[in-house]
Amino acid sequence: MSRCELAPQVTLTRLPYGGAVLVNGVNLAIAECDEPQTAAIDDLLAGGAPEGQVAQDLIAAGWVEVRDAG
Repeated sequence: MSRCELAPQVTLTRLPYGGAVLVNGVNLAIAECDEPQTAAIDDLLAGGAPEGQVAQDLIAAGWVEVRDAG
């Protein structure tokens, strides 16, 4: 079984209005997320399946990694 986690160099900061910001500490890339995107990230990190466009985009861009849970 595999699970999704933030990439080691990525920090997730929640914003007061309900969104979030992802920051890559290596290349200083920033991604602003609105409320629905933040909810998708929360579901993904809580053990949800890496399905759907938001999840696939996060994985492809290197914000999130799929790792073996074992």
